[in-house]
Amino acid sequence: MQKSSDLDMLIVSVPVLDLQYPPSSPAVIKACVNAAGFRARTLDLNLVLLDLCGSKDQFWQVQYNFENVGPPAKDPADPLEAFFNQDRELIRTWLDQSIDKIQQLSPRWLGISVFSYKSHKSCLLLCAELRRRGLPVKIVLGGRGASAYALGPDHSKFKLRMRSWFGEYPPRNFGEVMLHLGLCDKVIHGDGENAVIELLAGDTANSVSARVEDIDLEAIPFVDFDDYDLKSYDYVNEPIIPITGSKGCVRKCTFCDIPVLWPRFRYRSGEHIAREMIHLYRKHGVRKFYMTDSLVNGSMRAFTEFLTILADHNTKEPENALKWVGQYITRPRSQQLDDDYYDLLKQSGGEGLTIGVESGSDAVRAHMKKQFTTVDIDHELEQFDRRGIVCVLLFFSSYPTETWQDFLETVDMFVRYQKYCASGTVYKLTLGTPYTHHAQTPLWNMQNDIGLGSKPGSDILWRLASNPDLTYYERIRRRLILQEVAQALGLPMSRNTAELNQMIDSIRNNREEINEYFDQLPHAQLHANLFRLTDHAYILMPPAIQQAVREQLDRYPDFPEQIRSKHAYINDDIQFDQNSYLVLRDLIIEQHAVTP
Repeated sequence: MQKSSDLDMLIVSVPVLDLQYPPSSPAVIKACVNAAGFRARTLDLNLVLLDLCGSKDQFWQVQYNFENVGPPAKDPADPLEAFFNQDRELIRTWLDQSIDKIQQLSPRWLGISVFSYKSHKSCLLLCAELRRRGLPVKIVLGGRGASAYALGPDHSKFKLRMRSWFGEYPPRNFGEVMLHLGLCDKVIHGDGENAVIELLAGDTANSVSARVEDIDLEAIPFVDFDDYDLKSYDYVNEPIIPITGSKGCVRKCTFCDIPVLWPRFRYRSGEHIAREMIHLYRKHGVRKFYMTDSLVNGSMRAFTEFLTILADHNTKEPENALKWVGQYITRPRSQQLDDDYYDLLKQSGGEGLTIGVESGSDAVRAHMKKQFTTVDIDHELEQFDRRGIVCVLLFFSSYPTETWQDFLETVDMFVRYQKYCASGTVYKLTLGTPYTHHAQTPLWNMQNDIGLGSKPGSDILWRLASNPDLTYYERIRRRLILQEVAQALGLPMSRNTAELNQMIDSIRNNREEINEYFDQLPHAQLHANLFRLTDHAYILMPPAIQQAVREQLDRYPDFPEQIRSKHAYINDDIQFDQNSYLVLRDLIIEQHAVTP
């Protein structure tokens, strides 16, 4: 690699990110910087870690060191030992190789894209080591993770570790803490397309809050992936490139922080988005695109224009047909959503549409302000099924108002939607982790009005006065019951291992606080597995739910095998993690408490 002393900015992505496609934010910033007359390059340091791990499975094992805070090391010698408990030599090698690459490129500015809390520890480590070595590079942090509180679920323990190593920890978000400690020179909160140009021109304060309202999305250059080795990513079935068509959301779901990050919904025209897709296809030969938008169909006018142009392209050039995936909202049934609309959606190459169903309960979704009913999602899936439009369904249990009856309605939805998994319409679903309570979301802002109490600094220690039975152990029980139902029905679950391990860590690291806050010890009871629905003699699923699942399997005995056949040759993280399931189950049951 040649030294590039005239490089104005190197924008890097740091572990841990999903490897299913190249990161888009650095590629967007690079395009903006170069268009403004400066010189920028990009580098994905996740690939450095992947190469050192030697396999995807080892990468995912090592990733937990970056996402969580384990027991403190005794007399740590440096930040790596202070904040990482396992795989230290491998991580040290990653750090050395990453800094070597940065030194070889010799940028004036190093921009670190902090995507989420999962990148906090790697960002901290990289910045601390750059400062220790005294390298002559200025550091700017950006991305959603820079504006989040450090390490999400493990914030309290991360804060204690920061105090033990650095001597202090101001009550600020991650980027502001890094700035206060002198580990970076600038922080850009919000959308940096314009702010980064001002920074390079020398006209930026140390901490900048960039606003999406000030950005003309159609004036942003097309994304620049030229520095990436696009063959190195762990694609599902075929290469995929991410692009962004809008920022923000037209919905204001109570549990979501998108309205805080982007107070206004901004979007490009459908024609502009389609033109970028066709441009990137002709440049890189990639025919599938991931829309990073919070939702692709926020503006129905722009969305319909986008569908029409891509459908026309795919019809005229079937050998060069394009496909796209993205987050999609279900809308209430209307005359606008007719057969022509769903036909156009199919012809445009839309597939893998990710829909946040969240719950099977209309009452829960109404409180969330999701603005659609079970009848609406039932209708949409029926339309998808007729046309072979594939979708991914997102769920999470234990929203604060969720009663046991609400939960049973989610179970019923899983049972009813087994047919869509068997047909391939529902490609996979996620069970998520039970609701976690985060600052500045609409639900946070209304918590006092609805009687939702919470312990400062914790996202799991909360309780709704009108629904006191929903303790943390009960939330875990419901999540595991859903997993048992999904496994018995053969429903394809995604990211299950990561979710289970996060819940395991939450209990292990916060056991005393959980017991004290809820004044409760683990007490979940096991039931005899009456119909051998899973491989375990005793399960958490109550007999009434077991009976409903058994009746579904008796009615449609071929569905599980049909589901398995749909995924037989697909490289994706769809599995039932038995080991982590048992570990988590044992953490919440009352020992020896078994109901026949």
